[in-house]
Parts: sequence; C-alpha cells; structure tokens
Amino acid sequence: MSKFRIARYQIQMSNGVGLQQPFSAVLLSDLHNASYGDGNRVLLQAIRDEAPELIFVTGDMLISTQEPQMDVALALMEELAAQYPVYYVEGNHECKVRRYAKTDGLRYFDTLQDAGVHLLKNSCVRTELRNMPVTIWGLELPWRCYERFQKQELTAAQVGELLGESDRDRCNILLAHNPIYFEAYAEWGADLTLAGHLHGGAVRLPFLGGVITPQFQLFPKYDRGVFRLQDRQMVVSAGLGSHSTLLRINNPTELVVLDLI
Repeated sequence: MSKFRIARYQIQMSNGVGLQQPFSAVLLSDLHNASYGDGNRVLLQAIRDEAPELIFVTGDMLISTQEPQMDVALALMEELAAQYPVYYVEGNHECKVRRYAKTDGLRYFDTLQDAGVHLLKNSCVRTELRNMPVTIWGLELPWRCYERFQKQELTAAQVGELLGESDRDRCNILLAHNPIYFEAYAEWGADLTLAGHLHGGAVRLPFLGGVITPQFQLFPKYDRGVFRLQDRQMVVSAGLGSHSTLLRINNPTELVVLDLI
C-alpha cells in the first residue's frame, strides 16, 4: 500500500479553562498490519511532517488470525514510541489476541510496554497539555460490544463501572475503539472521544455515508469524521487498513490529524 488521505480536524478543547496555545496530535486506527512503503516509511514520514506532540491509537493495529499478523504494526509502534508519547487502547483484534493467542501473540503487548507505549486498559493517565489539565482514558469494551448483526446495549453507568468517574475538573479525552456508543461516552463525561473500528462504513454512498459496519449493521450513524452532542465531541477515523471481506469503495484509508485549539 502506498496511498492514504490526510483527514484534518480542528477541535475546540475546553474544561472551563481552555488551551493557552494550539497543538497537534495524530490519531491512528485500524492499520490491520498494513504497510505503506518499506517499513511503513510513507506513513512515518507523513506523521513526522505533521510534527505532532503526541499520538493517539484506537486499536486494531494488528490482525488476530490464528497466528497473529503483527510484526508490521509492532515495528511501527516501536518507531513512534521512540519519538512521541503514544496512548493506545485496544480494539477487538487486540482483545481477541489476548483471549485466544498463544505466547507469541502476547509478545505484542509486552513489546509495546517495553517500548514505552501507554497501554490504557480501563485506566487513565493524568497530564497537562499547554497547562490545561487533561485526563486520557482508555476504555476496553466488553466483547459483546463487537458481536455481529445487532447493537448490544452499553450505558453510561456501565462505562462508569469499567472506568470509574470522569474527572470533573479536567478535560476528559476518551479512547474507545467502537464509536457506536457515543451517547454513553458523552453522558459518562468524555469531552472528546476518539474512535475507529467502522472503517468509514466500508462502502460510501453520496448523501448516505457509510453502508455497513464490521458487525454487518447497515448505515452506521458514526461512520467517520467529527460528531457532536451538545458540548461533547467525537472524532472517528476511517482507518488505515482493511480486513476480511469489508472492501473500501469511495472510502480511502486515512491518517487523522487533530488540530486542538
């Protein structure tokens, strides 16, 4: 693979204080072990050209086959972690590796941690961005949230059972692989949710958007781009790769750049 689009979104950050200066971040999702040039050099150069201050990863970077395909994804994560702070939440493919993989698959997570990647499994990191107090959360969704053909319920209370209470005096950034539960995330207290998983709806039609999800549900509401619920926001990546039978039509892979102001 050699081509992807750059999707750039300007996001107003606020927890009552706001950022003193804008900064840039990159969102990676759903690479599925794809490589853009030898050693992912094309993708790495595009990221470096954006000069981000940190990297958000919302899962499915590898492929959870019987023998997980992960070496390309792992090399990319190690390279990025050597240059930037990287915050990573697992997607359904990482979760499946944990559930079923042999020791070789679990090597992926050990290597990420050794490289300095912040693996957020129903946990958080409290930090500051331009003197703005921020909490970065990673939500590991229950496996039922990835079941096919019908949407399983997930409430704000259930999110709270997994994460605890959001930080009322800080800006809460939530990494959650599956975007279809945006209402629950927002009600829980996520000021900004970052997600992927839906591959932009695979096939995109004019005026209708994405057609189908990996769970084989039609016309997803939150397929790609920026969505808002009152003062809560969510950015959904269409992903950097493809997997299984979900082809892309009128739906290029993308690197997401967040200009946070």
